[in-house]
Amino acid sequence: MLTNPISLLWLVWGLTIGALGFTKAPIALNSHETELSKQGIISLTSALYGTPHKTKRKGNTVVAVRNPFQLSQGLLKRKLSEVGKRDQLGLGLSQSYCDKVLGLCVASDEWDHVLEVLDVMKRHGLKQERSSYRACLQACFGAGNGPSAQEILSAMEKAGMDAEPVDIGLTAAAMCRNNLSENGWWRKALTLLKQHSHGDSSSSITSRNNPIPIQAYNAVLECMAEERQWKEAVRFLRLMEKGSVKTAKKEDGIYPTPALSTYRAVIESCAGSNQAEQAIQVLKSMKHHGVQPNTYVCELVISAFSKKMQWRRAIQILDLMEELDVPKTVVTYNTVISACARSREVGMAKNLLSKMKKEGMRPDEVSFNSVIGACASTARWKDALALLDQCYREPGVTPNIYIYTNAMRACARGGSPKRALSLLQVVKDKGLPLDSYCYTAVIDACAKGGMWKQALSLLDEMQTKAIAPTEVTYSVAISACGNGGQWQKALNILQLMRQQGMNVNLITYNAAITALSKASRFHAKKSSGVKSDEIGSEDLWSRALLLLGQMKKDGIEPDGFCYSSAISCCGAEGRWEEALKLIEVMKKGGPRTRPNKVAYTAAICACGRAGEADHALNLFQSMQNEGLSADRVAYNALFSAFRVAGDADKTYELWREMIGKPTTTFSQPSNSIARAKSSASPDIITLTDCTATLFRASQFKKMDKVFAEAVDSGIILRGNRLDSQWETDLSGMSIPVASAASRYILNQIRSLKPKDLEDISFITGVGTFHRKGQNKTGSSKETAMSLRDFLRSMLDTEFQLESYIPPRAKGTVVIKKEALAQWIEQ
Repeated sequence: MLTNPISLLWLVWGLTIGALGFTKAPIALNSHETELSKQGIISLTSALYGTPHKTKRKGNTVVAVRNPFQLSQGLLKRKLSEVGKRDQLGLGLSQSYCDKVLGLCVASDEWDHVLEVLDVMKRHGLKQERSSYRACLQACFGAGNGPSAQEILSAMEKAGMDAEPVDIGLTAAAMCRNNLSENGWWRKALTLLKQHSHGDSSSSITSRNNPIPIQAYNAVLECMAEERQWKEAVRFLRLMEKGSVKTAKKEDGIYPTPALSTYRAVIESCAGSNQAEQAIQVLKSMKHHGVQPNTYVCELVISAFSKKMQWRRAIQILDLMEELDVPKTVVTYNTVISACARSREVGMAKNLLSKMKKEGMRPDEVSFNSVIGACASTARWKDALALLDQCYREPGVTPNIYIYTNAMRACARGGSPKRALSLLQVVKDKGLPLDSYCYTAVIDACAKGGMWKQALSLLDEMQTKAIAPTEVTYSVAISACGNGGQWQKALNILQLMRQQGMNVNLITYNAAITALSKASRFHAKKSSGVKSDEIGSEDLWSRALLLLGQMKKDGIEPDGFCYSSAISCCGAEGRWEEALKLIEVMKKGGPRTRPNKVAYTAAICACGRAGEADHALNLFQSMQNEGLSADRVAYNALFSAFRVAGDADKTYELWREMIGKPTTTFSQPSNSIARAKSSASPDIITLTDCTATLFRASQFKKMDKVFAEAVDSGIILRGNRLDSQWETDLSGMSIPVASAASRYILNQIRSLKPKDLEDISFITGVGTFHRKGQNKTGSSKETAMSLRDFLRSMLDTEFQLESYIPPRAKGTVVIKKEALAQWIEQ
């Protein structure tokens, strides 16, 4: 009780100083606290500590509406008016009523009114009790006025009044609420709590039986969670655990026993900071300190593991819940299923779905949507449709638009556009709300299935139904046009986006440039038969470069995919110099534009088509010098360049490097063509280009060696024997490869004895010219005759082996065993 004017002076001084630095901050109250405030009986024991949870709305951060009792100017005026009237009429005023009005003035920063209330209290014989300070602290807590609460606590100490634990708790909680408008106040609250918990303040009267209320500590921990200060939160929790036991030493301090809400705040802090392992350690320590975990805190840890795609750890938490006797809900299972879905573990997600049923829980739409979403990510469209059928049979589950959309995505990625279209029709028949996402999924399916007409039809349908396409929708529509060779329509869609004022993003530009790249490759293969009124392929590379330029004007930095597609477009049209310039531009760009294997390979192909083997080799070596391991595609591009240039020596050396048997000449790092370690192995394309180059250069010994190594590697002559080991299928092979194959077989036969010989047959097919009855001249020796005629000619001139064509097997070349025996003897 304040019994002298000095006490009043300290109170007025403390209240006045409390106005300095005050900034109003909105607060959030739950329904229980709001009801108490309406009744005017809110107190420390009934007040809920802690910072309100922020919510997102339309990109702006907002919080709950503040309680009208604490900072309502209308309420303040009404209360002051009531006090004035009762004072004028000589009616009595109670201590509690004046204390509450006094606190309301302090919380509202109405310091003139504070002096008026104090003057009225003095005239009515009311003294400044502890309740006056307590009411001010309560009001400051309610209004989130940390600075004023701090000054009032200081005024209490200077007035000779010992602060009680509840007073310290109210002050710390008010500071935490003030943290909403000014960061850093929770650290001041933490310092205050530690100071009084350790008994460093002479005015502190905390004891083992009367500690500072746990809600104040929780308020600080929630601020830490809000700012993701997980280390501070865990450190503070361990301090509380150590200082709350009865056997705690004096230096450990006096702390309240951590409650479930305390652990929840710490786990939220760890989970929000992606510290899943630390969160599970906190979860496991709860039982040891006598706190039973609940479902919510376990789901927090599972969610943390889900974000880190650690689905195995998420399942371990599910098993841990059984050990800790924590009930599991459908939401719990859905969180674990989501973790598996994020990691594309379809099988485990399906198993969890079955486990739910065994435990008596019914999966809901969220459960099925998560598993079907995982199927979509892994292109398992059959599993997705099977789960969709299961939805129809599951009691209480009705497939919604989200489930159907994921099923459509699964069909798109699985290459089943017709089923995606069927699902869209089902959605229409059921009257479900159509949106841009489901249309985008089906248009994507059409794009991957080469159904560009259907894709554009769906795009038109969206406009008819007033469904606005997104950037992604237009991007997949452009891809559909590109896959269908309709580059003009792809560019028209790009122009349409600009006319509608839409932002053309990186993905959309990439789709458009890729459409030009595919069209240029198509024109390169089908250079003949193009109508005269069509724009020739020579214009496509320039359009690709124009799009790159437009991207930079729009402030979008092209990435490796954009440049790679543009380089491919240049290469298909023989613009190898432009391709090299683009590589140099990429080298000067940022990390996203640095040349990758795709870009280098496209540039090597561009040089290869133009016969610029030296430039292709330089690019290949530059790629490896930059630490990019060459893959099979890059090797094959270089082989193709050597084939066009007719460089047989480098072709052979590159083959030896690729199979891990470098030649002596190129064994030194300074000279090696492919000196960087690579796991790429040759395939039939590699063999075809290598054999063709050696064949044209008449380097048959090297060609025979290459082919023998290819057979040993299982690249060719593997499982292509028809009736016996004496019958070999050469049909479908190029003439150089067929030549090498027949030479290889004859060399194998050379070691046999005459008694072991049989007739040998080569399946060649009749040949184009014989089927059509034509005889073209003026071509090279590879294309001037059919494979059958070439083989007979080679057997005659190089091996002096007589062959014949059976009357009933015109596509077969046969060598009698007698001719083979005579050949071996010679």
